[in-house]
Amino acid sequence: MPVNNTSKIGKVVVRMYKLGTGDCFTLKFYKGNRISFRMMIDCGCWKRSFDEIKPFVKELIKDMGGKLNVLVVTHEHLDHVLGFQAAKELFMKDLKIGEIWMGWPENDADPKVKEWKEKYGEKKLALAEAASVIQQFIAGPQLMSQFSGSRFTNELFGMHQHFGVAMQEFADLHVSGEIKDSLVGMKVVKEDLAENNIKYFSPGKIMENIQDLPGVRIYVLGPPELYAAVKKESGDSGDSGESYDHNKDIDLDDLLMHAVRNQQSSSQDEEILPFDSTYTITEPTELDATRKHYEKEPWRQIDFDWLFSAGSLALRMNSLTNNLSLAMAIEFIDSGKILLFPGDAEFGSWKTWHDINWKDQGVDVETKDLLARTVFYKVAHHLSHNGTAQSIGLDLMTDPRLTAMATLDYDIISAGWKSTMPNRLIVRDLLRKTQGRLMIMNTNNLFYDFENQIPMEDKIKEARSTLDAEAKKQLKTDLKDTSPHFIQYTVRI
Repeated sequence: MPVNNTSKIGKVVVRMYKLGTGDCFTLKFYKGNRISFRMMIDCGCWKRSFDEIKPFVKELIKDMGGKLNVLVVTHEHLDHVLGFQAAKELFMKDLKIGEIWMGWPENDADPKVKEWKEKYGEKKLALAEAASVIQQFIAGPQLMSQFSGSRFTNELFGMHQHFGVAMQEFADLHVSGEIKDSLVGMKVVKEDLAENNIKYFSPGKIMENIQDLPGVRIYVLGPPELYAAVKKESGDSGDSGESYDHNKDIDLDDLLMHAVRNQQSSSQDEEILPFDSTYTITEPTELDATRKHYEKEPWRQIDFDWLFSAGSLALRMNSLTNNLSLAMAIEFIDSGKILLFPGDAEFGSWKTWHDINWKDQGVDVETKDLLARTVFYKVAHHLSHNGTAQSIGLDLMTDPRLTAMATLDYDIISAGWKSTMPNRLIVRDLLRKTQGRLMIMNTNNLFYDFENQIPMEDKIKEARSTLDAEAKKQLKTDLKDTSPHFIQYTVRI
């Protein structure tokens, strides 16, 4: 008769809550039939009413038995922290939290972090102001007038309208309340849920001998400590571990911040002007004559065209914050199995993981070994091209038991994200590597191909048909997706 070993963790029940595009996970670690350790990672989604979010939080708190050993908050984006704002009272009243884990960039007591956040706050301010000015410009008569007479007036106007919406959504992702301050959801965690129990982690840290979590090591992979890595969205041609190709190529330029911050100023900063001062008209009479010449024909006017480089600033800020995600690999020492939770880490973060010398912490392992033993992967950044590195990431995940969860939901998503989420190459590779054990939050209106001919659900079923009989039976046992609130998967250790 087999012995039921209850001294080590035997399984982990992972729940992905269906809040909408955004992360909210819980992990229950079992010793035998008893829950030994409870962990929650993030609680957010793209915009949703607070009343819609609360039932998910109530279900979560009930399933956790009203207590957590650890709450992990990976980074400060709306789609990772909105739930803390929406259900603040529920969290405060009904959930007891042991510790809160965050990455080093959230340690507001660190003078370097404080200085960096002040500068980042200026970028937030510029982004919010640029989005506001663009909305005003689009709503006014000048833009349509500028396009009048063109064969493509409506198309050009529509493109600018779409850009304006996308810019506002980028601003909303980063900004709430006091623009230079933290998002409200993050402030709730730090000021209302924390009781001097926040721990801040840097890459290369290994946690083991954690109370009630025997036989488990947790490796802190990110966020990187070098700014050059933090701001790097994707791989260059010379990089040995490239990221996946974008669905579309986008050029970046963040000079806009300085222009936005100076637009109301009477003085001009020569460093931000597009031309040398030699070519700048300053004499009033000459300036008036030049203006009258160009105002005769609206299509010549470019007064606000510079604002549309705001997209570059928004993209850079988005990548910067994503690369500041607290990324963790959870290892079960006896079996060697790894659960990988990278937040929304992008290429710049993934690349630095391979530079960590774990031997300094007394463990003879390399990051590529951790990836090779990964059996559960929380897909970074909602299946976008920059959220999963290729040759230094997914290509190294070679365990045949690999399973993945992705927090993508086309019913609740920023309209601008649909051009990059999902990245079809990542979906293709994940389906092949997992043999269909890829759980996407919501596959409604989601297609495998660009022509919208192959439903994603059909492609997942096709991939699962390649599983052998025993694996199909195990998947049926371990996967539960009948609740409107969550998808549940059991990882056997």
